[in-house]
Amino acid sequence: MGRPLAMALGAVLALGGTVALGALSQVPYQPEEATHAVIRLAWRARGVTVKECRTMTPEELDKVAVHMRRTEVCEGRTLPYQLRAVVDGAVRVDEAVEAGGARGDRPLFVLRDLPVAPGSHDVEVSFTRERAPAEASDGAEVTPARLELERSIEVAPGQIVLVTYDPDTRTMIVQDARATH
Repeated sequence: MGRPLAMALGAVLALGGTVALGALSQVPYQPEEATHAVIRLAWRARGVTVKECRTMTPEELDKVAVHMRRTEVCEGRTLPYQLRAVVDGAVRVDEAVEAGGARGDRPLFVLRDLPVAPGSHDVEVSFTRERAPAEASDGAEVTPARLELERSIEVAPGQIVLVTYDPDTRTMIVQDARATH
């Protein structure tokens, strides 16, 4: 096939694809009515970074070049939190939230969607540091050792209610919801 014929065929195919795409974009679409709602747990937390140090043994020091020898080796990591979410008396989430990064020293991120039926729901969320804190290595303000939220939340079909952490008030809050205390 010659070059002019290949170019003409390509142009015809491109034009045909464009016309087909334009026609398909005019097809009416009616999404299904939403039959459920979502309680979304989403926040970023700065945990306590602890530094754990130990003295190197003479055998370990022998394996390291002289100019790189240190008598003490320290590793820092962010302490994990336990996330627990209970909706209408049923435990929906109960898991550890670990810091990201190769060394486990990044912020903690929570993002969980809890599908629920429309209506009123009793929600309990707790976010608890798993062990007593050591001093933060960089002195920065960290998320409290325990956060809790207990309230009744009214949700409509298709609505997403956000449970998040507010660093200004250092508490968990509910956003975009018709909520009762």
